[in-house]
Amino acid sequence: MSVTIERQADGSYLFSSDNPFKLVSGEYLNALDLVYETWGTLAEDKSNAVVVHHALSVGSHVTSSSENPDAGWWEEMVGAGKAIDTDKYFVICINNLGSCFGSSGPTSINLETGKKYNASFPEITIADMVNSQILLLEHLGIKQLYAVVGNSMGAMLSIAWAIEYPNSLQRAMLSCTAYKAYPANIANRNIQQSAIRIDPAWQNGNYESCSSLEGFKLARKLGLYTYRNSAEWNRRFNSHKDKTAEDGEIVKYMDYNAEKFVKTFDANSYLTITTAMDTFDVTQGYVSNSEAFSKIKAKVLVISEKFDILFTPQQQQELYAGLEEAGVNCHYISHHSQYGHDAFLVETEKFGGYIRDFLNDEYFN
Repeated sequence: MSVTIERQADGSYLFSSDNPFKLVSGEYLNALDLVYETWGTLAEDKSNAVVVHHALSVGSHVTSSSENPDAGWWEEMVGAGKAIDTDKYFVICINNLGSCFGSSGPTSINLETGKKYNASFPEITIADMVNSQILLLEHLGIKQLYAVVGNSMGAMLSIAWAIEYPNSLQRAMLSCTAYKAYPANIANRNIQQSAIRIDPAWQNGNYESCSSLEGFKLARKLGLYTYRNSAEWNRRFNSHKDKTAEDGEIVKYMDYNAEKFVKTFDANSYLTITTAMDTFDVTQGYVSNSEAFSKIKAKVLVISEKFDILFTPQQQQELYAGLEEAGVNCHYISHHSQYGHDAFLVETEKFGGYIRDFLNDEYFN
């Protein structure tokens, strides 16, 4: 049995273990791969590591580097002198288990068959994603993180980490997320999953190309709709000059984004990850919410977006109330933005201020 780390051409790293990886379900993956990227320098005492947990459809490329100059999905937030300052912190972003950007998932080769897993990839959970990342950090010799920073689905990993590995981190930022899957979210994802599965071209997960999956494109459109809100859609496409042209522009926009997305993401991975979100509940297995949250030793910042229709403010408020009741040292920010759920990606100046203050302990006693 062996564990290796290989530097790849784009500057990322491939962590590979041929030790069987046990899932929460009791099933095993016969091997584990995780792609990750790092920026900054790890302190000699390894005390300055910050893990950024990414959302559903992106990967480990948070920001550009000398090896990969392409802009990352949080380019304005991570880097020298930025909110997550790589002159101070050693930043790590790990492509989640189940994804299609190099980590073990449906697009990986099943060593037992020599073929891609496709839809036969085992059902995984958010906890499985966290457990796999703990193995990587253990291999790197990092016993405690300065902070984890998570947005959307990424923050699900962050809160699960804070509960199940309380001694391994000092701070956790949870933005636009929830501590469990709410019925409305499950319903939304169920429609997306059904759209993919009823498409004849899906072929039980053995499709020729994601670009041919009209159901996958439809699923992406529904997801995209929830990432913003009506105020943003109206601002961009409601000029009141030519109704036909307005309607045509938003349709073109949705079509363009769906076509672009299915060229880069995998439908089976989408199903795997959204199913993991459906089963998420960090209080499951505990007598009460308070019992679960009381395990947290980290300082926690919860950021809610007032006009988020995906993870509504109610979900953030219930999370914060549960943390307070359990005696967690926590702080709550209500952010107001026309961009809705995607505000953390768009309004980086404001979110950058929140994160900078969070990392500097400005919110905590």
